[in-house]
Order: sequence, then C-alpha cells, then structure tokens
Amino acid sequence: MINEELVNSHAYETAFWMAGVYSPDYPARLLGELATDVSNKIRAIAIFRLLSDGKSNSFYHNLIRSGLVRQRYLQRCRDENLLSDHFRASGRYLPLFDAIAAADFMLAASIIDLSPTEYMPGHEYEDDHCYAQISHGLVTGRTERAQELLGRFERYLEGGRNGRFLVVAALLEKDQQAFDLAFEQLLSDREREIAADKKRRQIESPPILAFRRIFVEGLAILRLAEKVRLRTEGEYLFCPSIARIPMTEPFPGE
Repeated sequence: MINEELVNSHAYETAFWMAGVYSPDYPARLLGELATDVSNKIRAIAIFRLLSDGKSNSFYHNLIRSGLVRQRYLQRCRDENLLSDHFRASGRYLPLFDAIAAADFMLAASIIDLSPTEYMPGHEYEDDHCYAQISHGLVTGRTERAQELLGRFERYLEGGRNGRFLVVAALLEKDQQAFDLAFEQLLSDREREIAADKKRRQIESPPILAFRRIFVEGLAILRLAEKVRLRTEGEYLFCPSIARIPMTEPFPGE
C-alpha cells in the first residue's frame, strides 16, 4: 500500500543520494550508476505522489527532477571528457522520457544536446539506441537521420516490429491510424513485460508495483504524439488522464 509514510521514507533516502549527484566532489567516473539509480528512485516517488493523493503537480515536478539528474551526469561527462562512460549511452532514455512526460521540452532538448549521437556497443542495445535517437529527433525536429535509424531498428528486430518501433514509425509519418494501433501494441508489450516479471517472481517492492501501475514511457510517447499534432484519447491503460493534465504549479527549482 502506498501511504504518506512510504512516500516520505523514499523521499528522505532519495534526497540523501541526490546530494551525491550534485556534489562537485563526487567522482564523475562513478556518477553514472548513482545518477541512474537516483532517477529511478525519483520516478517512483513521482508515481507514489500521483497514486496516493492525485498530486499531478508533484508528479511532474519529480519527473523533472529525474531529468535534471540525467542532465547533471551528462554535463559532468562532457566537462571531464568521460565520453565513453558506460551510463552515457543514449539508449538509457528513461530520464529523458521523464522530462518529456512532464512536457519540459527545454530540459529534454538539453539532455539530448549532452547525449551521444553514436551507437556505443557494449554499453547499450542497438534497438534502444535507435529508439532513443529517433525520439531525440522528434523532440528537436531534426529527423534527417530518422529513416536510416528506423531501418537499423527493423534489421535489429530481424524483420519483427514491436510497439516501440511501431510508435516512432507512426510519429515520423504523423499517421493517426498507424499511431493508434502502434500505441495499443506498446501497451500490450508492457502488459506482457509485467506478466513475465510476475512469472519469474520479480521482487514486488513498492517502486516495482508503482512502475506497473503508471507507464511513464507511454506518457512520453503521448506527449510526442501531441507535439506532432496527432489525436490521443483521454484514458489509456497505464496512462491515466490524471498523469496528463496540464501542470498548474511551475517547477519550483532546487
């Protein structure tokens, strides 16, 4: 059960580790793992807030904080020339999608600017790389590499087409019917992932249970659909309307 005590406990722990992310003395070569973990924790807190008391502003603010953690890590990598760091690969896109889901496209653009454009074998899967890079183009409007990336994505899938491939293909074409079908496929893929996790008896910690309820990646895809002027429904499985209403309180900063 998600309650105020649980939320406060996770928030306290996350604040402790976040101090390391923003400490100039924390070694940059160790920052990637910490930043990834902190972003995951903040995303969980965002969902806790939404599920416990319907606080959509707090939901968005925490998603923005997750994106800022990724931005901080990537900036340290650039500043200290750690361009081959394992966690820097663009296929690690969840914090970027947090920023997009919160409709903070300026933050998303900053994360993209700091992210590598090249594929980093051994540090990311090629399909994740292609998915991320196409998403980058949808945010920035620079889609000149999109068809080449889509082809690589499809070849990696060996001719198959999963929900991620289908949604970015539909977004690039601004094809309403294709997007509607593709998004349903993405949600079905998520259902299967959850079922597989349950079957292998994944530890059902509060964050895991929260991630099973709210699909932030799906929310980000809906934001991108709106950005390219496609229609979306009010309610979707894992993507409730309360997680999509406009933010009414500006991000307070840090």
